[in-house]
Amino acid sequence: MLKFFRKIRQSLLSEGKTGKYFKYAIGEIVLVVIGILIALQINNWNENRKASNLEQSYYCLLLEDIEQDKEQIKSLIEINEKRIEHSNKAIALIQSENIKLNVLGDKINLSRRDGIQSFIPNSSTYEDIKSSGNINTLRDNNIRKSLNQYYRKTQELNGVILTNMGLVISRMTQTGDWFDIGGLHPFKELFPKEIQDKLRIDLPEDIPNETKSRLYEDLVFEGVLLRRRSELLKFIENEVDIMKSKLTKQCKLKD
Repeated sequence: MLKFFRKIRQSLLSEGKTGKYFKYAIGEIVLVVIGILIALQINNWNENRKASNLEQSYYCLLLEDIEQDKEQIKSLIEINEKRIEHSNKAIALIQSENIKLNVLGDKINLSRRDGIQSFIPNSSTYEDIKSSGNINTLRDNNIRKSLNQYYRKTQELNGVILTNMGLVISRMTQTGDWFDIGGLHPFKELFPKEIQDKLRIDLPEDIPNETKSRLYEDLVFEGVLLRRRSELLKFIENEVDIMKSKLTKQCKLKD
């Protein structure tokens, strides 16, 4: 193509058609400039398309993380509801006249099962976006702001849950030993028969009076914090649902 244009220019010069030569040369320059502009436009379009695809991919990956958060918070709420149920039964038992420590101990253990579990949001994609310097790829400012608020709020709410959990553990260690509150009764079956038989004799059947009032107080205190935990977990679930709704809309744009 370049040889073709060169031959035309040489032909015009050899024929002494200088005016036509300059007009042709100008036209050739214009064509080259137009070609460059078109190439730049195509390149910009390709870059924008790549950036848009990456952005949509991030939205969908973020949505996958939030969906995992949703499953996690649902599980934590279900576990806490079961703990509340067993806590209620433990309080009702200690309120009764004839308390059997083997039954009470079982309900206390169940009310405290999985108590150290807390909500940990899946922020792998978000951290990857930030660490790779691609945060500006998320061009929706509302989404970026919402993500920052989501991880900050869930961390704050989870911090309150952990603080309350520490209060319960602190009181538990001051109530008395596990013999006194019947906490070892449910586990005696784990031992060999000869040990089980001796434990049945050694483990008390009734709660000591000096332990009862303190344990009663601690169980009620724990029951209050379990209900507060339920409230906090539902606050977290609400944050998860809001974030999920926003990311679902963005991810669907990919289709």
